[in-house]
Amino acid sequence: MKKNKKGFTLIELLAVIVILAIIALIATPAIINVIENARKKAFENTAYGVLDGLRLEYMERVANGNTKETKFFTFPDSGLKLSGEQPAGGTASTDIKGNITFTLFDKDKKWCAKKDGASEKVTILDYNENDCKTISLKEEIEKDESHIAKNVKVNGETVNKVIGAKSEKLTMKNYVWYMGQLWQVLETNDTNNTIKLITAQSITSIAYGETSDYNTSWVKKWLNEVFYNSLEGTDLVRNTNFCLDKVVTNSENIIDTDNRNVIKVNSHTPISACQNKITEKVGLMSFEDYVYSNNGTNAVYDGGSYLDEDELEWTLTAYDNSHNWIQWYNTSSKSYITSNNNDLSTVKGYGHGVRPVISIDGSSVVKEGEGTKKNPYVLLNERKVNSGSKINNVKVGDYVYLDESNNPNNFTEEYVARDLKYATTKDKVRYRVVKKNADGTVKVERADVLRNLPNTVAIGSGIYVPYYYKASTDGCYYNSSEEKWYTIGCSSNNIFKAEGNTNEYNYQNSINIGNFLNSSSNSFYNWYSDITKNMINEKEYDRFTGGYAKDYSNLNNNETGTYPSTTNDGKVTAKVALPTWGEMYSGNDLNVSYWYINRWTGSSSDVSHLYSSGDGYGYSAGDHWVGARPVVTLKSNVKISGGEGTMTKPYSLSL
Repeated sequence: MKKNKKGFTLIELLAVIVILAIIALIATPAIINVIENARKKAFENTAYGVLDGLRLEYMERVANGNTKETKFFTFPDSGLKLSGEQPAGGTASTDIKGNITFTLFDKDKKWCAKKDGASEKVTILDYNENDCKTISLKEEIEKDESHIAKNVKVNGETVNKVIGAKSEKLTMKNYVWYMGQLWQVLETNDTNNTIKLITAQSITSIAYGETSDYNTSWVKKWLNEVFYNSLEGTDLVRNTNFCLDKVVTNSENIIDTDNRNVIKVNSHTPISACQNKITEKVGLMSFEDYVYSNNGTNAVYDGGSYLDEDELEWTLTAYDNSHNWIQWYNTSSKSYITSNNNDLSTVKGYGHGVRPVISIDGSSVVKEGEGTKKNPYVLLNERKVNSGSKINNVKVGDYVYLDESNNPNNFTEEYVARDLKYATTKDKVRYRVVKKNADGTVKVERADVLRNLPNTVAIGSGIYVPYYYKASTDGCYYNSSEEKWYTIGCSSNNIFKAEGNTNEYNYQNSINIGNFLNSSSNSFYNWYSDITKNMINEKEYDRFTGGYAKDYSNLNNNETGTYPSTTNDGKVTAKVALPTWGEMYSGNDLNVSYWYINRWTGSSSDVSHLYSSGDGYGYSAGDHWVGARPVVTLKSNVKISGGEGTMTKPYSLSL
């Protein structure tokens, strides 16, 4: 029997094709979804690979005893072995507690992965500019074309120089909060992808050195031994080339408004290539850093730029063997000047302001803020202490709130810098972390000097307190004509904490500032709430004499003896103290003169203080135009209960 070999008809084939097409139309989206979901899962695995890698890296650091620094990565060059797809970009960091934060996006920018340090979950989002983009600080600075001059030659290097007028200091967007410090961006550098920063105010006031040689200076020592060692999270810090070349100037001698013989600069020969260069982590601004800060194109010598802080500040540029160029904005001559007499810029003399300079990675990512002085950019890896942590987990430079509810005066605002103030209430007064002690206690300093003092305390405009008051021979005072120190009613060798017939501090029968700060019935200490009082640790404070013409690091090694022939007044135990010469945040950030705890060198009647111009020197203890800036030490059991430690969001504290 013959088999039927008839094939499909055309109609049947078309019907099959139509059916297959319909099936394909139905199945394709599902297949695409499967592929997309697989890719998305691979990207999620990558994100968790980042998380695991950072955890392992943190554990490795803990095992090696290194938990201080925050680890910062820029992808795809992280070096981590990741599962799934390698992301196209992003940033990640882990703080000293192991809390991990990152933002990653895939190569096609379909998704981004985000993790907050406070959460253990990775969130995958559909990509959009607002949620996923990582914005570098360099990009933010350079997009403000009105405040940057491109390809300017400064110190022999080609940089993008930040420029601006002094009147723009509160509106310019070049302020950064990083490592517990407020910085200003000086310049960006395309060649090595770095950003140069300078602290927004002087951090201390000390003498420069034996000579003007920066390499052997006391300032360089302070920058490396005190300042840089206090920083936490230095992973972003890069080496900076500092130029030590002397500058050739066309100058003239003038007399300034203080009747000082100074040198006014009219022009200088630009540095085409630096001949005397050092590479360091931290340094100072140079002559050219300053004079090109107005417009970046021509050197401007009459001040008026965003760098002007109305005070004497050191640069690392030598004028001669015993003088350095200094930043000085004189209200009359308005000149960037140096002096050959009157100790104005003599390196081995009075203290002048120190403003550290560093460079950081140009890829450093902005987390928040708008870049102004009041609301600065905050970098992604700025470490925040979690609620419940002990006080010694804060960074030096962080801000905390203390409660001064019992202050008899009302106030609604406080200064944290000479031109910057915040609204506040008496139960939330800003203090700044000066030092973390080995015993877990933390030394903090009031951000503002005492203002609106009761009239039984203050003399003058209401914000000043005499260290002593020269009332009569019944008080503590020095008679210069007799060259005799009257000590009736006060302890003979205790310049800080005298005793007397009354606990009430007033200018008819006063004892001294230590009595007002600690133990009089209207004492500053009694302004604190009971909770804050319980946080304060009575502490020993050193009272070595001030650092005129001295290496700051040798001050507390002065010999002891019987006052007033000694150069060291020993230690005093107190609840409330004053700032110490040469320590962190003893610089002039407020444009107000205030007392140090230290007596002045070689004098039985003068006390060290910081003058409003940034000079650190001595003044008569009875003068009543100097402010008081209280310092206290917080107990080791004090805890963080909220906040972020910045100027805008200080930490709140609890027991």
